[in-house]
Amino acid sequence: MTAPLTPGRAVALVARREFTTQVRSKSFAIGLLVTIVIFAIYIALFSFIGSQSSSNSLGLTSSTASLEPALQDAAKAQDRTLTITRVDRATGEAQVADGDLDALLDGGPGTWTLLGKDTVDSSLQQLVAGAVQQTTLTQALTAAGQDPAAVAARGAVTVDTQEPVDPERGQRLVLAIVVAVLLFMSLVGYGSAVAQGVVEEKSSRVVELLLSTIRPVHLLTGKILGLGLVGLVQLLILSAFFFNDTATTGILTIPTAAAGALVSAVIWYLLGFFLYASIYAAAGSLVSRQEELQSTVAPIMFPLFIPFIFAVSVLPNDPRNTLGTILSFIPLFSPTLMPARAAMGVAPLWQVLVAIALTLLAIAGVVLAAARIYRNSVLRTGARVSLKEALRSRA
Repeated sequence: MTAPLTPGRAVALVARREFTTQVRSKSFAIGLLVTIVIFAIYIALFSFIGSQSSSNSLGLTSSTASLEPALQDAAKAQDRTLTITRVDRATGEAQVADGDLDALLDGGPGTWTLLGKDTVDSSLQQLVAGAVQQTTLTQALTAAGQDPAAVAARGAVTVDTQEPVDPERGQRLVLAIVVAVLLFMSLVGYGSAVAQGVVEEKSSRVVELLLSTIRPVHLLTGKILGLGLVGLVQLLILSAFFFNDTATTGILTIPTAAAGALVSAVIWYLLGFFLYASIYAAAGSLVSRQEELQSTVAPIMFPLFIPFIFAVSVLPNDPRNTLGTILSFIPLFSPTLMPARAAMGVAPLWQVLVAIALTLLAIAGVVLAAARIYRNSVLRTGARVSLKEALRSRA
């Protein structure tokens, strides 16, 4: 007679089944390959755009040739590459039309004209306008008998900060956005997979066979563990690819911060996945058909979208935003916001630890509620089970 399964063995068997089934499937390999290709395209695109946006070609006519030193100084101050070609008006217009020149500067005091084909790069406009205005001001002050350097010194503003400026802030910003994107993709993708798996088993009546030997809470736990490990494997592969590729292309040059961001992403992925996967599993158990699933899980997306949008749109310009700091302590928002703030270096260790503790408490409560909902509704087919009924009814 076969001995009954212990809780640990039951959970392990379900988890192994979910993990091996997903990892061996063609959809996992194809999805991973497509994601890597998309990441590679984005990295190459950003690298190309970055190199293109920092260089321009400008034509100068005989009337604007005297501005070349000022233009080059302005470009150097902005760490830009400005290639200047001296041409006559007709030749310059032809080269702009052919795309050989980004713009042509012509005219004189009061009649300066920057000619482009259909538009002129805004950064090039600012560079040329600044150089022309500075040259005009210098000439006017000199004509009035004033020392331009002395006048400029009297109007200079020195920027200072209470804390040392982080020279790696730009790269930390990249890390924060990447961590937010990876976590968002993983939580949404594999959280939804948990809900879909529950509905598939329920609609095919497979769950009835499984629950004849395994308790509902063990089946739920094993499913979450198995799919969570699949998501973790994908997260690690994508992270390794991204950090290796960005290091090779020179986009990231801070391996210590990158390693810390990866560890943080793994920790928060595990916390976020257990939290959201439990909610997704409970939502999936309420319906019996895949067609009904989308409307059921749609509300779960909002707590994921809000911190993701906040992390990629608000934090880059205001990393110490008060609302962002508060939201990063709320368990449903913490898995995306807190690692992004940590990657930017604005979340001290105590804040991270408090957020982790609050998320663990939330996981405990959500898992208990999800297990009750799952147990009371997973065997009920037909009409959709209401949340109130699933919480109140008994197995």
